[in-house]
Amino acid sequence: MKRLSGGIDMGSESHHITILDEEDNFLYNQKVSHQLNEFAESIKLFRKIEKQEGGKISFALEGKNGYSAPLDRILLYQGFTLYNVDNLKLKRFREAFAGEWRDDERDSLMLSKMLKLKDYINSERERVFIKIEKPSLITEGLKLLSRHQQTLINEKIRLINRLGKKLLEVCPQILKLGKLKNKKIIAVLAKYPDFSKYKKITLKSLLKIKGIGKIKAPFLVKRLNNIEYMPGLTDIYKTIILSYAKRISELQKEIEDIDKKLDEIGEKDKEVKHLKTLPGVATKLASRLIGEMGDINRFPSEKQLAIYCGIACVDNNSGKVTKAKAVYKANKICKQALITMAGGSIRLSLQCRAYYLKKRTEGKSHNHALRCLARQMIKVIHRMLTEDRDYIVRKELRKVA
Repeated sequence: MKRLSGGIDMGSESHHITILDEEDNFLYNQKVSHQLNEFAESIKLFRKIEKQEGGKISFALEGKNGYSAPLDRILLYQGFTLYNVDNLKLKRFREAFAGEWRDDERDSLMLSKMLKLKDYINSERERVFIKIEKPSLITEGLKLLSRHQQTLINEKIRLINRLGKKLLEVCPQILKLGKLKNKKIIAVLAKYPDFSKYKKITLKSLLKIKGIGKIKAPFLVKRLNNIEYMPGLTDIYKTIILSYAKRISELQKEIEDIDKKLDEIGEKDKEVKHLKTLPGVATKLASRLIGEMGDINRFPSEKQLAIYCGIACVDNNSGKVTKAKAVYKANKICKQALITMAGGSIRLSLQCRAYYLKKRTEGKSHNHALRCLARQMIKVIHRMLTEDRDYIVRKELRKVA
């Protein structure tokens, strides 16, 4: 059966698709609008080409995420083979050919040519092409939710920083009541954004705010009644502070709702249940990690998984110079989840705590020691998921504990 090579350059409004036969002849070369009916018509033409040529079409995409959805999902469910190509590798490949021009058509052509050389330039150590597997609905749902939640968290952090700057301008004393990420402080600012009225706040009115208890309320009222602020623009600052406080409060609620949804979906996933047997790992953390990692078979070795998660470094040697460098294109959500797992495990596992203390005695900082522990956890996680089993503590370690 002939091997037909396709390349797809993704765009927000249209995608340029090129298909070559084994002699580099064009079988298909045109733009397809980002519309479901256009995708359906294109797939009919792809089937017709396969029938005429007596071959099978495979596609290389420049970056799976971004504007590729839902075309990549449709092609996968239609039985086509898809490979993900890093945009930096495509750039290096394009520079090897004569001509400095670049457009969507040439990118799709270069992807097709790269795919024709897959057997020669792809290896276990240097993976140019990463096969895109058909994801399960649970894993896809976890990934979408975790990424949306991360977007909300980033937005909340930005708003908290901006609110903090405005409070420094008009009433820096209020920042001594607690951190702005504290729900109680945000609730007080949302209820009382006008500092000129703080002297009239009573204990009864303060207790109506959700989250403020009877024990700390009298102390808080006293502090608020004696607060100092810059007069003159209180009406303007009131509008800005109220806007920020309300939005931060809404974001806190939305993030909590997504946590519950992650827990609900994660309880149905077998791999999430495996990860929950690790010390310090609950459903939310396990769901975020599994949603980002996807199928564990994508990673033939634990080292590749560690590089994907940004926990391991890669060699950067030249001549007599031997050194390593961090991976800047790592999955940040995976890295954050693993560091959080490591932080929880040192409180609940004697073995993890012993390893953490060992790294601290070697002179490593707290964050560096956590990264080292997360690197060891990657080895355990990769083995657990590839062997489809729960976390096991060896008998000799259990006796010591």
